[in-house]
Parts: sequence; structure tokens; C-alpha cells
Amino acid sequence: MSRPVHVAVLGPLEVRIGAARVTVPGRRQRGILAALALQPGRIVATDHLIKAVWYDKPPRTAMGQVQTGIWMLRTALVNAGGPSEAVQSCATGYRLNNDFCSVDVASYRTKVAAAREMHRWGRLDEAARLVRSAHELWRGPALADITHQGLRSWSTRLEEEHIVAVHYRASLELQLGRHEEVISELFELVDHYPLRESLHADLMLALYRSGRQADALEVFHGVRRTLAEELGIDPGPTLRTLAQAILRQDSALIPA
Repeated sequence: MSRPVHVAVLGPLEVRIGAARVTVPGRRQRGILAALALQPGRIVATDHLIKAVWYDKPPRTAMGQVQTGIWMLRTALVNAGGPSEAVQSCATGYRLNNDFCSVDVASYRTKVAAAREMHRWGRLDEAARLVRSAHELWRGPALADITHQGLRSWSTRLEEEHIVAVHYRASLELQLGRHEEVISELFELVDHYPLRESLHADLMLALYRSGRQADALEVFHGVRRTLAEELGIDPGPTLRTLAQAILRQDSALIPA
């Protein structure tokens, strides 16, 4: 009896059937699978698969090679105990069949969306737990071992989604009074994304609420230097206002 297929793209491309890891041979097949997994359950046009694999230099035999690649991909999955229906042929292209496949990016988005719904209902603790659960799926950077130029924009898009979600979770934790728990993660984020002022603001607030006023102000001075050197600009009004509030120890910065 065949078992469902799980595809992971939030990191190096990985395929599992049950507990076993499945090797998908061939750069072409891996590119096709990645393109399908990035739009789970949706029909991906053959032209899109061609662009994903060869970008702007497809060979004249590209359509035939995609068909062969799909056949080889199905064969690898079936030989590993997966269902032949995992990759479904459609009139205009192919898709991963949700009845037989799961993809980590779909689970990630579902959990983040559920967290935002909990937030709207004022259930912050549940929202934070859901976002933390989503982050456990992240092995990033996304598609780390896929070098196809036609898939680079997808990798960038997933990276942006992840940063937004991480920032969202940090904001939730700060609202819940868990300042010290997010400091190390925020330090890592501002190191990777030194021009994102919103991340620096969260880090400054977390440090201040943890009794580290001097460290919070040092973060501000650091990002001010970086912005001046890299872009020739000053921090925005939100960051400047926060720095002034920290300097005068504004009581409004401490949550009830």
C-alpha cells in the first residue's frame, strides 16, 4: 500500500515518504518538483515549469524533457513506496495532488494565518504558540540547494514571508511580556537584516524592558551608523521616537 508524500522547501529540498527520506535524482527533476511544491495543489503550467528549469534559455526539446522529468519523478516516488497519483497531469500542466501530498510551506502559511485569527480574537498566547509551531518548519534559507535561476524569486519571496512572520511573533511575545525570550532571536535577525528598522525597534524595546537601557540605546546608535554608511539617511521617526522614550525612561514603554 502506498504512503503519502511530504515535500519540504523551507530549507534544502527534501522529500519523505513515511519516515524514509527519498532521493530525487537529477537537477531537472528537482527543479520541477520544487516548482510544483511552491504552489501546492495548484496547476502549474508547463511553460512555467520550463522557465523554472531553464529560465530564459530553454532547449527546443524543453516540453518533451519536462514530460520525461515528470515520468522520472513519479517513478522515483513510486519506487520509494509513494502513490503514482502524487503528481497529477492536467490539461495545461501538472500539480501536486493534495490528497496524496503535503508541503511544508502550505502548513507554514496555514499556521501563521490561524495565529493572526487568534490575535484578532485577543488570544495572544495561542497566536504566539501557532507562530512558534510554524517556525519549527523553517530550515532555511528556502530552496537552499536549488540553483535554478527561474526559482530564485520564489526563494526571496519565502524569505520575506519568514521575516514578516518572525517579526510578528516577536511582537506577540513582547505584548505577552516575554521580553528576554526574544532578545537572542532579534539580535540574530538584525545581524542578518541590518537595514530593517522595525526589527531594531523590537530589539530595543525587548532590551529596555529587560532592564538593559544602555544596550537598547547602543542598538539605536548602531543602526543609525549603519543607515548613514549604507544609505546616507537617518533612522525614521518611529525609531527616533522610541530612542527618546527609552532615554527619558518613559513609563508608557512598560506594559501593564
